[in-house]
Formats: sequence, C-alpha cells, structure tokens
Amino acid sequence: MIKRIRYVLLLLALAAVGVSVAVFRPQAEELEENETPTVSESDLQLYISVYSAMQENHDLTIDSALAPHQMALDDFRQLERRIQGQPRLVERVRQALLDQAKAHSAFAQAVASPTPGPTPPEPKRHRKKP
Repeated sequence: MIKRIRYVLLLLALAAVGVSVAVFRPQAEELEENETPTVSESDLQLYISVYSAMQENHDLTIDSALAPHQMALDDFRQLERRIQGQPRLVERVRQALLDQAKAHSAFAQAVASPTPGPTPPEPKRHRKKP
C-alpha cells in the first residue's frame, strides 16, 4: 500500500513538473519572415542553361556544366535554394527544361526532318469493258 502511495505521489510530482514547464515555458518568438532574395533574370537563365546542358549530355557533371559559367558549386546551390523558394520561378524552370526536352526528343527530330521512305503504289484503276 505504501508503494502504491509513493507511486501515485511520484506521478503527481511528474505531472506538476510537466504542467509548470508547459505554463512557464517562454513562447517562441515569431521571427519576421524575411523576403526571399530576388533572383535576377540572368541568374535564372544561368540556372536553366546549366540544367539544360546536363539534360543534353547525361554524362556531364554539375562541376563540368558550371565550368563555362565560372561559378562555384556552393554559389550555384545558393542560387538553387533561392529559386526553389519561389514557386513561380520553379515553374518557369520546369517549363523551360520541358520545352527543351521536347525540342530535342527523338520524336520531335523525326517529325522535323522526315526521312524519305518508299512511296505508296498508286491505286489500280479498273477499266470498264465496252
């Protein structure tokens, strides 16, 4: 019986500590939402061109794709984070990459320059007997 009373008192003490922590705990301060840094049109075009190059050549690494633009990988990743923070820009990038993929697809190239194939035979004409 004494053990049971000690157990109940321990539970009450733990509950009191839990309630006091919940009541007296300082509220989290709301941080002012910082505006997402703007992305210039040239930065966006650079981002699209890097991914376009990698889309055209699947063996190309990100470092190799960045080399002509003389941009460090960390700087590119920061640019990527800024773009990912703005859904409108993400959609522009997706659309640009999709348009490029469609333009360079095997189907699009086949439609653009059809290869001459065998010409179908002309239909036979039946002559009426007089």
